[in-house]
Amino acid sequence: MLTDTAGIHHVTGIVRDAQANVNFYATTLGLRLVKQTVNLNEKFTRHLFYGDETGSPGTALTFFPY
Repeated sequence: MLTDTAGIHHVTGIVRDAQANVNFYATTLGLRLVKQTVNLNEKFTRHLFYGDETGSPGTALTFFPY
């Protein structure tokens, strides 16, 4: 059974430079780097999570630096 969703949970992108990514999203746009984990499929690849300070819908972004 399919159910409707209230919106997008998060968007994931692939980036080349992790530090440039953090500089732009955290410093320039002011999002919080919420956490860093590893890619579940590739344990040597980081997974960066950003969002606003209250976790507002539509602010969650994640990135895999390759």
